Amino acid sequence: MPPQRPPQPLADTEATRYLCVAAHLDERFADRLLDEVFGDELRAVAPSVDFDLSPVLRHCLAARRRRRRRDLLLLLFGALAVLLAPLWTVTVAVAMRAGTSLAPFRPTRQSQIGPLLGMVSIALAAMVLLVQLTATTAEEGTNWLIGRPWLALPAGIAAFLALVVHLHGTRWLLVTRLRRDRFSAAATDDAPVPSRYAARLAAVDKAQRGNATVYSGYLPFVGHGTPVAGWSFALPIRPAEHVIGGRAAAGDQVPTPFTVDQLIDHVRERLAVLDSDPSTDRLSGLVLQDRIFVVGRLLTDDDRLLPLRNRLPRQHWTSEQVRQVAAHPQGAVRHYLCAMVPSWGGEVVASTFLHFSTDGRLLYLECARTVLQPPRLAYHDVDRLTEWLPASQLVQLLAAGSHALLNTAATAVGRLLDELVHTLRHRRRQARLRRLAGEDLGYDYGARAGAREMATSSDYHNYFQVLDAAKHLKVVERHVLAAIVEFLDDRGVDTAEFRNRQMMILNQGVIQTGGLSVVGNQAVGAGARAEQHGPPAPAGDRPRPA
Repeated sequence: MPPQRPPQPLADTEATRYLCVAAHLDERFADRLLDEVFGDELRAVAPSVDFDLSPVLRHCLAARRRRRRRDLLLLLFGALAVLLAPLWTVTVAVAMRAGTSLAPFRPTRQSQIGPLLGMVSIALAAMVLLVQLTATTAEEGTNWLIGRPWLALPAGIAAFLALVVHLHGTRWLLVTRLRRDRFSAAATDDAPVPSRYAARLAAVDKAQRGNATVYSGYLPFVGHGTPVAGWSFALPIRPAEHVIGGRAAAGDQVPTPFTVDQLIDHVRERLAVLDSDPSTDRLSGLVLQDRIFVVGRLLTDDDRLLPLRNRLPRQHWTSEQVRQVAAHPQGAVRHYLCAMVPSWGGEVVASTFLHFSTDGRLLYLECARTVLQPPRLAYHDVDRLTEWLPASQLVQLLAAGSHALLNTAATAVGRLLDELVHTLRHRRRQARLRRLAGEDLGYDYGARAGAREMATSSDYHNYFQVLDAAKHLKVVERHVLAAIVEFLDDRGVDTAEFRNRQMMILNQGVIQTGGLSVVGNQAVGAGARAEQHGPPAPAGDRPRPA
């Protein structure tokens, strides 16, 4: 197995850019990613498949700083309105909620003048009605409840404008920094990274380039997308047959001994040609990597991955260590040869994982596959934004602000308190987790999810994305099978059974089911079993006849 450096994550891919966009447009994505990376500093980092995690994290931190300023302003103006006129503020809030229910906001529509006018009209009508009622029924003991509506009104307007300015600032940031013609992964934000995150961010930047995946849960291929069906079977290592008088007879020669390393090297060399030789079924951008997979709950007895139990697992293995695992796959640590083919600017990545091992006179072959689907379609709208603000988009911005004002203002206190508690308890929590890891022999160091998987769409955006993913999986599969046959033939191993199973594998198709690429169930010979990884598609997501 030749020495090799893991591929460097690409910073300026489309996948990186759309994940940076998601940090500002999708608050749930940003919070989930920050919790996954910074919530437990002992947790391993999922591999970055054709994107760079560091700029995405920096954009998430920058987006959270901007939201914190927004929430502080909403809290200030909202509290001021309640103090000045409690009854008026509550009545207008209820009226605005009713207005948004009667005329809901639809982000896909260009004009939102109807919902905006409807909500404002209902709010003004409620305010006028309240003023009339309070003028006729006001009592001395309820003056504090009525308050001074004419003073609370500017506070409410200021809260609305604060939210609109925040939304416009987000739009301007997307246009000037994250549009396709303006994007640079290096130019994330001028504000420094908080000191409590600086060391972890440096460790993450290094770990994402490692060749060891420490995963949490059942499926090992975290960060690589949705599993699709693969195949596996055991092949007897016996002499090749030769023909005597029209009959096949067993060969007299013993097959040439071989090691798993030799088979892996041969398959790797065959696949490496796909990225360089134009005479073959070329796969531009093909990345080959030897990767180690180990479950995060079983690290305490393995010094190769966990030298210190209160530190981040080691995700960089030497070539010699990788060779040892490949030659002797035992326990929870396994080796796979990974062939990853990105397409559509890294938005779609088809990955093939190959595992080989020998057990006595049997050769075990396994092929697992995953597909990273494109980021959500809403993130792609960044490329439709213009530097100047058309009237229709201004109205849409005002409608979005009015629609989100009540919910955003009502939950601002909770978000600010939650962030304050996390900030104050961060170091104490990390110290507690380190003590727990030192005492708990089954502490889970594994990565639970990758950034790409958190932002993945439930469906493809283009018909040809499905075809490209299927094509890349089949081309890699065809060359892998051909390489195995070639390798076994050269060593005098009988490949008749393997060739039969090869034809069955190649004849299987790739279908689209519920937004996922799923390879049809495999039947690879007598005694073999078909495996379908991942949950079946819901009834509503199954393909419908044309």
